[in-house]
Amino acid sequence: MINKHYLILGIIFLFLFVINIPFGMVRSTSSRFSRKWGRCIYIPILLSILVRRLAMVSYKFIPLFLAATVIGQIIGERLKTKGRIST
Repeated sequence: MINKHYLILGIIFLFLFVINIPFGMVRSTSSRFSRKWGRCIYIPILLSILVRRLAMVSYKFIPLFLAATVIGQIIGERLKTKGRIST
């Protein structure tokens, strides 16, 4: 049986991953270091902090949630640049 804590971590990881896909898609179309580009990076980071604090998860899981953010951004960028999804 899966431990309750691991289930919560998995749900948060999946949530952050899915939320970051659209941000990665928008970020890939904006010019580098513009306001739009920066917002697409920092808003998901702030969202990650908020979700972690609301779920009362320890600081030691920050690398896991940062990985979810980065992976979501990369997948979103690749989906957009490959032309699979047009917005």
